[in-house]
Amino acid sequence: MSNGIELMQHALGISARNRTPYRNYFLAGEGHTDNETWKELVSDGLATSRTAPDFVGGGTLYHVTEKGEATAISALPEPKKRTRYDDYLHSEVCESFGEWLGIELPVYEEREIGRYKYEYRMVRRSRDWDSYYDIRGEWKPTMKAAKASYKEALRKSKQEPAR
Repeated sequence: MSNGIELMQHALGISARNRTPYRNYFLAGEGHTDNETWKELVSDGLATSRTAPDFVGGGTLYHVTEKGEATAISALPEPKKRTRYDDYLHSEVCESFGEWLGIELPVYEEREIGRYKYEYRMVRRSRDWDSYYDIRGEWKPTMKAAKASYKEALRKSKQEPAR
């Protein structure tokens, strides 16, 4: 019967992601590998059958009954609990996931220290003031070094309240 349930789910167009049927048919002819399974579903009252129209090349057209639909839907796995990331993916925003969560993300600052020479630092600005930094790394010659400095400053800031 497991194969029969899968065939009914396929005929209805349902899956673990989409539990709402959007179609209800399956075309099988003599010699089709699933024809015998469909005949069993018809005898169990889970499906109906009729001769397929000539324009599709003949065969048998199967339709799932209400009883079969209920059986097919109940055999689907329980839907997973929707996460905050799922909510973000389904929202219509043009911001990063961190911004959507309300997290103030760090940014790079750069300053020129000579002709075509720059230093970089990574900072996290406060929401209230654009010029106030609650976490600030040291000025470094590369962005990679600036990020490492920022991470060190962030680690130290997390340890301070624990003392």
